[in-house]
Amino acid sequence: MGWNIFTNAPDSYHLTAAHIRNSLHQQGFATFNAADLDLSDSEKIDLISLCELSKSLPLDRFGEGGRHRSYCEGIWSWETETIDWKTGYPQPDGSVEIDYHQGSEYQPEFGGVVRKFLRMSDEILNKGLLNKLIWHDLSLTGMAEHYSHLLCGVHLIRMQALPGKPAKITPNCFHRDGQPFTAVHLIERYNVEGGATHIAPPSYTNCQLEAVPAHEITRFLLNDPLDSYIIDDAAICHYINPVICDENASVGVRTIILIDFTPLEQSDRRPQ
Repeated sequence: MGWNIFTNAPDSYHLTAAHIRNSLHQQGFATFNAADLDLSDSEKIDLISLCELSKSLPLDRFGEGGRHRSYCEGIWSWETETIDWKTGYPQPDGSVEIDYHQGSEYQPEFGGVVRKFLRMSDEILNKGLLNKLIWHDLSLTGMAEHYSHLLCGVHLIRMQALPGKPAKITPNCFHRDGQPFTAVHLIERYNVEGGATHIAPPSYTNCQLEAVPAHEITRFLLNDPLDSYIIDDAAICHYINPVICDENASVGVRTIILIDFTPLEQSDRRPQ
């Protein structure tokens, strides 16, 4: 196809955080994997637990079927080095929801709409693995060196494809997220094709894959647990192609954790 293809890209990147960060700032994205995270035994157990917990995620009501999600966001404080997670809004059925908003310039399908997602459980938020991922990703952005407070958002998304019914992201085109930095970590993948990440210059935002010249696209696939990437939203746009169930399987799954960081106010910059 002419893409700049990294074959099993994260496998070839056993880099220090400094090298990953340099790659991020030089090319607008960087890939890494579980070896770069140096997991403890308890964090490896957390990974298995997340696979199980993702099975009970509710269907995302926004967009086409096949996408199951929970979400939470909280305020990170430089002074305390903690995140104060929002409590959400209790629902009549006993569940708790939390609001999520993106502008139409970033979300052509649901931009300007307040989407409501199941609040991520405290069981997940308190896991050591999630804590490691958040602080690792934050260290790559450099934002903690410049801001006193940040909004940290965390999604757990399970893409579940059935025979003849692929699971698609929203928006289903090249897009930017609206948060300065977003990291994606693969939790689980089985019985699927697709779900490949495509990176292109930001001028192709809102374009379909076939409208972007092949030589402008870098493509890679997250295959193994904690294969990961992080993107600079101002530097690139990205697209994930649909997740398709394998021919002889009854269901296929791709589960990720997505972590993003946004300054609360531009005036909240720390004195240098």
